[in-house]
Order: sequence, then C-alpha cells, then structure tokens
Amino acid sequence: MTAMMNVLVVFFVVLILVVTLFKILGLFSDGILFRTRLWPWLRQHPWWPAPAERTAEGLLRHLLSDAQYRALCATGYLEVPSTAYPDRVYRVPRGPGQVLVVERNVVKERLCVQPTSNSLPEADVVLMHKLLIESDERSYLLTANHFPRAIWY
Repeated sequence: MTAMMNVLVVFFVVLILVVTLFKILGLFSDGILFRTRLWPWLRQHPWWPAPAERTAEGLLRHLLSDAQYRALCATGYLEVPSTAYPDRVYRVPRGPGQVLVVERNVVKERLCVQPTSNSLPEADVVLMHKLLIESDERSYLLTANHFPRAIWY
C-alpha cells in the first residue's frame, strides 16, 4: 500500500512540475529566444502537432542559405538586400512586425505588407517578403503601406 502511495505522490509532484514549467514557458513564449531559436527548432521535428508549420519551416530552411538561416535564427529577422537601390537592405521579421528599410545602417522607414490569410505560418510570411522583394521590388514598394521610422530606431 505504501508503494502505491509513493507512486501517486511522485506522479502528482511530476505533474505539478510539468504544469509549472509550461506556465513559465508561456510567460516567456513571446520573447526573442523562443520566437527565433526554440520554435523553429521544434517545428522541424516530425512529432510537431502542426504539419503546416513543419512544412513551412522546412521550405524556409531549404530556400535560404545556411548563413541566412543561422542569421534569421540568431537575430529574429532576415536581411534581404535591395536589387534596385544600392546600400539598402530590408529587415524582414520572423514574427509579427513591420519590415524595416535600412540604408547605410540607418532605419529610413517601415513597411507593412500582409497576406490576406492571417493563418499562414511565420516561415511562409518570411518567404513571401523575401521572394516579393527579390522578384519585383518596385511592386512590393507600391503595395506596401509606408510608415516613417520610429524615434527609437
């Protein structure tokens, strides 16, 4: 009988620890570490529950160079060089946010271009921006909503 009690006590302690861990992770899940490093790593595994996210992450990994993918995971944004304007780079965020237009390491403006479906995986949205900028930058700029740079950039 005491062995059964010990098993139940251990079970409940482990259950409480797991629930506490998930609550702590939930508090920090919007942080840069989780958004840029942990979630992409988790999405690549076959046990990840959302196959669309796993497929999108695999496509992103396939279409970016190793250096680009590592930089995206380290910084949380992808730098796409401009084909039309010298010294211009577009910083595409991995998560929600606006694309920054950077010229000579100074943010000049912010762009907002969103897909009509809000349920696309983050990796697909990053690829959308990258492919649109590289293929037809002029149309991308005409489509985007332009905002002045923020004071803190």
